[in-house]
Formats: sequence, C-alpha cells, structure tokens
Amino acid sequence: MASVHELMTQLGLDLITAPVVPADLAVEFTNVVIYDSLEIPEFGDDDLVLAVGVSATSPLALRLAAARPAALLLRHDGPLEQRLQAEALNAGVILLVVPNSCGWSHLHTIAASLPGVVPLDHVDSATGSEVISDLFAVANALADTLDAPITIEDNQSRLLAYSALQGTADIARSATILGHQVPDEFRQEVRRLGVSKRILTATEPFFLSSTMAGITSRTVVTLRAHGEVLGSIWAVTATPLDDRRTAALADAARTVAIRLAHHRLTADLRRQHQTATMTLLLRGGVSAVEAGRRMGMDGGGYRLAAIVAGHPDGTHDDALLDRYATALVRQLALTRTIGATARIENTVYAVVRGPEDHVESLRGLRGVLLAARASARPEAPDQVTAGMSGSLESLADLAGAREQAERVLQVLAGARSHDGCAEVDEVGLAVSVLRLADLESARRGGRRSALDEVDDYDAAHAADYGRTLRVHLASFGDPTVASKALKVHTNTLRYRLRRLNDLFGLDLTDPDTRFGLMVDIRLKGHQPGHG
Repeated sequence: MASVHELMTQLGLDLITAPVVPADLAVEFTNVVIYDSLEIPEFGDDDLVLAVGVSATSPLALRLAAARPAALLLRHDGPLEQRLQAEALNAGVILLVVPNSCGWSHLHTIAASLPGVVPLDHVDSATGSEVISDLFAVANALADTLDAPITIEDNQSRLLAYSALQGTADIARSATILGHQVPDEFRQEVRRLGVSKRILTATEPFFLSSTMAGITSRTVVTLRAHGEVLGSIWAVTATPLDDRRTAALADAARTVAIRLAHHRLTADLRRQHQTATMTLLLRGGVSAVEAGRRMGMDGGGYRLAAIVAGHPDGTHDDALLDRYATALVRQLALTRTIGATARIENTVYAVVRGPEDHVESLRGLRGVLLAARASARPEAPDQVTAGMSGSLESLADLAGAREQAERVLQVLAGARSHDGCAEVDEVGLAVSVLRLADLESARRGGRRSALDEVDDYDAAHAADYGRTLRVHLASFGDPTVASKALKVHTNTLRYRLRRLNDLFGLDLTDPDTRFGLMVDIRLKGHQPGHG
C-alpha cells in the first residue's frame, strides 16, 4: 500500500499539486490504473487513475472523477474548472495535477514503484539515510556492500556518479572519472564484445570478463524503468559475484532506476522552465525586465555570455556543452554570483551580474567562464568558446547584448584569440566588419562584387590578379613594397594593375574605388570558408 502523500513526496510539491483533497493525503492506493478510452470508467476505491489522453476541461474528466477512484491524476496547465473540482469533492476523490510537459511513462514508473518498493536495507544502513537521493551516496554504499568500486552511467555512457576510490583504479575507471564519460576506445571494445546489445536485453546482473590488458573484469546491471533503458551500473569485480551480492546489485539497480526516472522528469521540467525564462530575457524590453524581477534580478550591471562547444571537425559537442552548463551553474553558486543560465539549441546563455566597475565586472565573468571550462574538462581548451556582451544598464537591453555576444562567437570561430573567451569591446573592429558584411550582403541582394569577379577569373585562368590587387592595396600603392612582396619586377606589377582596369574596369587611381575594394577584401575575409 502507498499513500497519495508518499506519491507527492516522491514527485515533489513543485511538480504535483492537489487542488481537491476531500479527506487527507494519507489515503492509500494499491493499483496504478492507466485509463483506457475504450472502456467504461469503473474503478476501485484503492485505484490511482492516470488520465492519459483526457483533457481536464472535458466532460470525460468529470466522468472519471464520478467513478470514485482513490485519486485521479491529470495533466493540465493553469487553474482547473470549478465544476471538475466540485465533482471530485462530491465523489470523495483526491484530484492531482501535473504540468502538461510531464511524461506519462515516468509518472507511471514512479507511482507503480511505491506500493511494492522494498528499501535496500544494506544500502540504507551503510549510509544511515532512510531515503537515498544522492547517486554518489548510493555508489559508495553499494561499493561497501559488494566490496567493489562502482560507477553509474547514463544510456549515453556519461558518468553520473562513482564510489570513492578503493585501492588502485584501472585505466578505464580512471579515464571515465577524469573525463566524465567512458572514453571512445573502451566504448568501442564494449560494442565489439556485444555488451551494448546485452545491456538492452538483460534483466539481471551479468559478468563481463576483460580481454584488455590492464583492465579488470566487471559485473554489469542495466538500469531500466518502464521498459526504457536509463543507464547501467558497473562494479569492478575480478570474479563473478556470489548470489548474495548479485541480488544486492540487482536490488540497487531497481532503486537507482526509480531515482533516475524521477530525476529525469524533474530535470526536464526544470530545463524547460529555464529555457522559457531565458527566452523571455533574451527578447529584451519589458518582458525581460519582468522575467528578471520574478527571479530576483533587477537593475543594471549585467552581462550576457554565449557559449558553444564543438569537436575539432566543427561539429557540436552536446555532451561537453551539457557538462559546461552544469559546471557554470556550480561556479555561479560557489562565487555567490547572481545570474541565470539555460541552454537553447546549441548555445548556453548566461545572464550574470557583476560589479559596477567595468574592469572588475569583465574580470569576474571571465574568471567564472574559464573556471567552468576547466571543470568541464574538454580535451582541448578551444573546444569551448565564450562570447561576452558589454555591461548593460538594464535587462531591457538584453536583445542587443545577445547580438553582441553571438557576434563575438563568430569572430572567435574565424580566428582563435583571447583564450577563446572575449568581450565585444576586445574584438570590436572584427564585430563591426561582420555587421558591415551583413549590411553589404543585404544591399547587394545576391549580386557579386568586383572582387568576386577577379577571384573567379583567377580560378578559371590560373591567374594571380586577386593576390596582386590585395598586396597593392595593403602596400598603400607603393610599387616598390608591393613588387617586393609579390617577388616580381615593378614593371610586371604595373602591367598587372593596367590589366585589372582593362578586364574589370578597376581604376586604382580613384580613392573611392580603392576604399571600396579594401572594404570588400575585409568583408570577404569574414565569410564562411575565409576565416
């Protein structure tokens, strides 16, 4: 038997509400029923009904409440209609509500686990805690029970938690802990041995004999909830576990899976809330000021940082970006810095408050960003790039700050500088050139410039007029300097300049022509492929 109160405690009061409680939350249920729309609503007074596919504003919701289950769980955003609340109250049914963004499978997993949950006595006694929510505590307690080092991983082989080091760790365990993820070479070996497929199908712990030098064998168990693989637990064991320890590992896996299902549900909701709030902030204007006020963020002195993470081949590194986002939140907490962070698509945004002094503000934010990067432990520092806006007088200016920060990212992508972490004023000229490039592109409407024609001619005729033009302009028209740089005679240089006029109508004696070409050269250097 489990009570509605226990269910609400497991889900958290920030996730689930009870707008109608006819008696008290100690009401118990023994069955978790998923409503079938093809059947007549008939429930027992000890049923918790999950109203899958039922709108809280529909007549069907009234019928479900009138069928008198112990409790009725609905997904709904906003206040409930009075007639539904009245029907539930009259029927003596506890009405429970979660947001529309909650997944039914995870809700069912958590609810169904309550009546039959048997606490892991050996784990609980090891930690002295009645309910274990910290996966690191679970890993340590399980390591004590099994007398074996433990790692807990998600279904992408990312490290979630690990036990304290016991003796000498083998290279696979050490590399996983240091990199927060199982290294590629070990994941490939696991796939080669067919372990990945076995994790998907196995329901009990199994022994994995090592075939790699310096790597100890392991016992593995899948973390599964409601048929979904959430991850795995790995115990470093030179030999297979005995029956008692195998059973302990299996029990631990069931409890950890429930914890993970709950964690993922709440984490998804928290992430959605953070993303929605950051979206409001980035719009700037009145909506940003109001969103900031609700978060306790007001006034000026804020900066916006935009951060991206990528592989050397230019593709995005989702795992690294997630690690960075977590590390950044931790750094803000450690430094007691007021701010908000969220990931939107392939970018992490952070609105961070700093001192009024410009230099101190910039130094503080740069320190937080670089410390988070070090904590995320990328293989190379330039895998994580951060662009910072200038200081804001008000959160209403965040729309402009976003443009600044993202322009800085563009600059750093083309030419690594400032340790991959720069503020808009530090790369101001390059940012201005990018803005001008966009304006010119819009003005031309797809029409090609004279410089494009010169470069196309060179490509088609194996000529060198483009380089000649660039060196001539960079030498401020000095034929001696230009011919020396090109390693040609000055007469050859003068001939090429005349040909530029003959072929393309470029009068290089005209100041406006020279200036226009110099701008085009600079703009073309900031186009994709010209970094």
